[in-house]
Amino acid sequence: MKFISLLLAVSSAALAAPAPAPAPDAGLTARQSDLVYPSGTFRYFINSGRVIEDPQDQLLVVKDGNRDHESSTIVTFNLGEEHRGRTCKLVFDLWDRDVSTGSHQMDVFSVLNPPGQFTVASIPTVRPASSRDKHKGRIEVQKPGSANWLMAYDGYPQFPCPVGEVMGIEFVGVGDRVEIRWDIGVTGPRIRPL
Repeated sequence: MKFISLLLAVSSAALAAPAPAPAPDAGLTARQSDLVYPSGTFRYFINSGRVIEDPQDQLLVVKDGNRDHESSTIVTFNLGEEHRGRTCKLVFDLWDRDVSTGSHQMDVFSVLNPPGQFTVASIPTVRPASSRDKHKGRIEVQKPGSANWLMAYDGYPQFPCPVGEVMGIEFVGVGDRVEIRWDIGVTGPRIRPL
């Protein structure tokens, strides 16, 4: 009787123990770990100056002829010490479920004093357009796929990795009609340290 009780207790414990997690796919882990994702995404309405932080499931870059709808998007990046002295590359990809219509083109600008340097409460007082710095290029983004750089300045899409500072990039629609949306934190802009 004691043997049966002991056998039942041991088999119950063995069956209740969680199975070990499968080993991660080494190729997938390597691909994910070599990208730096934005630390912040901000939709900026051109006409009103309103800024929305982390605008999930919204069109991000809009030019449609209605000034109240038109917006650009600023993304910020924070690169760690492990990137010091390295070259970085700005990459941009869309999946099939993302949106890219109209001209499919965006101008890329560096940003002075990007919104990520402020508190959430101070974001409405920041005017991103007045912080727009240098024109770094123009990309065309078809879905699904990677951006094609139509124009590039100052060495872009490659640049020295900016360690110890918040880096801001603004994406502005080109032409009379463009609507672009990406899955924040999954697709869209990222930095690949080389």
